[in-house]
Amino acid sequence: MTIANLRRAVVAVSVAAGAGIGLGSLLLQPVMPDDPAEFVATLASSPGAGIGMQLFVFSQLFWAIGLVGVGHLASRRAPILATLGAVLSGLGAFGHAVYGGAMLTQLALASNTDAAVAAVLASETAIFLPYFVGGLVGTTIGLVLIAVAAMRARVAPLWVTIGLLVWVAIEFVLPSLVDWSKYLSFVIGVIVFGGLAVAVWRSHLDAWRTVAEASSADAERAADETATV
Repeated sequence: MTIANLRRAVVAVSVAAGAGIGLGSLLLQPVMPDDPAEFVATLASSPGAGIGMQLFVFSQLFWAIGLVGVGHLASRRAPILATLGAVLSGLGAFGHAVYGGAMLTQLALASNTDAAVAAVLASETAIFLPYFVGGLVGTTIGLVLIAVAAMRARVAPLWVTIGLLVWVAIEFVLPSLVDWSKYLSFVIGVIVFGGLAVAVWRSHLDAWRTVAEASSADAERAADETATV
């Protein structure tokens, strides 16, 4: 396997893993109450909540690698949109990871109600606000820009890029309206991000080579053609 093959494989796997683990983590978590004391009680009594929080934080690593990689793939034909989308998506993953650290602190303190409630209240202060907003806004806008860039660059089938835009609306708008949105988000997300991962996997290797690697590959092809003649 060449280094270009490895880059392509890492991005494809990361797209699939980031979406699968992240969306699965949301399915495991029950509806968490707004009241801090009830939130802590639910967290302490629900194994799914703790596992879901752990998986959510873990998924951000794959999320960042996968979306930045897709942005790179689309950057040859849509450089501005793809670059902005990749940067914002990376910042969104960073913001979610930082806020996820606060969630893990709450999880670690769940057996101590007073300490856990204090941790929940602390996570709602201005200290964490930039990371919460950055995670939400960065991921939302970043995904929209990457979807449009991928559409313009034709790096994935049209249904994948349109489905990605639909998924953004389902994931970030619908939850405020209906409780079952996370199940729809999971189904649509698995299909769309699965299709995106396949598109990355099938993309041409030239998109994953550096200039030096591309020149070397061209020289090898020329040498093979000469030898054949």
